[in-house]
Amino acid sequence: MANRLHFLLLILVLGAMNLTGAAQVLPLGKVSDPAARLLQQRHIAQLQQLSADVSKLHFAYPFYFSQTLDIDEARQKQLPNGSIHFDAFNGQMVLAITGNYYISYSAATLTGNQRARKTYEDVIFPLLKAEVARIDRAVPFDGYAFEIAHHIRKQVLKVSTEGPENVMVFFPRTVAERLVQAKDAEGRQAALLESEVYLNGEPLSLWLTGDDAPAEVKDHYLARHNPAKAVKKTLAAEPVEPGTLVSSKLVPESELLNQIRQQKNAPRDVSELQLQKLQTTYGSTVQRLLADLKADAHFVDYAPPAFIAFHDGAYLQLSMNTDLDQAAGSSQYRIAALAFDTHISHMLRAVSRYFHDSPQFEGIDFSTTVHQAGQSGSQSVEFIASFATLLCYEKYDCTGQELINRSLVLINGERVALDLQRAEAEPGTH
Repeated sequence: MANRLHFLLLILVLGAMNLTGAAQVLPLGKVSDPAARLLQQRHIAQLQQLSADVSKLHFAYPFYFSQTLDIDEARQKQLPNGSIHFDAFNGQMVLAITGNYYISYSAATLTGNQRARKTYEDVIFPLLKAEVARIDRAVPFDGYAFEIAHHIRKQVLKVSTEGPENVMVFFPRTVAERLVQAKDAEGRQAALLESEVYLNGEPLSLWLTGDDAPAEVKDHYLARHNPAKAVKKTLAAEPVEPGTLVSSKLVPESELLNQIRQQKNAPRDVSELQLQKLQTTYGSTVQRLLADLKADAHFVDYAPPAFIAFHDGAYLQLSMNTDLDQAAGSSQYRIAALAFDTHISHMLRAVSRYFHDSPQFEGIDFSTTVHQAGQSGSQSVEFIASFATLLCYEKYDCTGQELINRSLVLINGERVALDLQRAEAEPGTH
């Protein structure tokens, strides 16, 4: 009899847990967008599983999945939970979560970046990890969106006040996947700068270390995410140079950029003798690069780095192997996109930093042979980037997609246009 009673109690407890988890999904009738409502209806089982996953998360302060933001906790407790849902955002379909996080920050001791970072680390990133792990690629949507309200204390006319402050973040789907898989702070920071972050409706270049993002990073982030303010700020700036994405006035001055400008129209010597000279000049630097980056780059032993002539310029070709943990299908574009996201993108900044001292050649050819888990055969992919493009990416002025747009991509020797988000979202053949 006692065993039976324990069994019944266990069923009741598990049932209550399931109800709590399911309650975090927004009821279908409250999803206003027709396309989002249809998507939610078709994939409600995965959303309920996600809800059960996030119900196990522990937050430093009380957090409620709620449609109604900026309310006190006493009123929040009287409202039903539920905010996980699909929705339309700026012409894209997103998986959205909104909620109230009952932490109170001091405006006198914490900057806006520090407050947003704390809420991101406490709430948004754990929720994002759960979403990416649970929702599979068969569910068609473009990204993940969060709007989380916390509280802020400050002095207004010598009177202490406390009020709400909202952090809104949109992660493109492929960027979100890179973010949660990133192995270091640099990878996570790069992914964040490819996302959209707003603090009380104003664009924020969310910075993971220190008080705030460097001034030049903030300027470029604002230029990408708030065009109206960027135009007002740069009306007196010089025109954008042909072949670049940003005005040179927006790029921090450096010896490298001066060198690039001086040599842009100069005749280029790509003779065999010049290539051999470059090999001698940069031999020790290349050997140091090989030793330092061997573990992450997976250099090919039988094909050492070599200077090659390409497009009337000299490039250092680095031959590597990329192993995809999961099969990518037959689409050469998807294979190339995954090779870039999982491997090459992590090498761009690491490699370019060896050549800040007035390089005498045009750029780097990141050449990789891609192998899929459990599949025979391989695919050759090359990402050929100039130093101007690499510097833009290194300074967080260009996203990964912008770098690709300004570079040359070859698949099995043929030049292609590569859209990362589209390629990774469509695993079929092209």
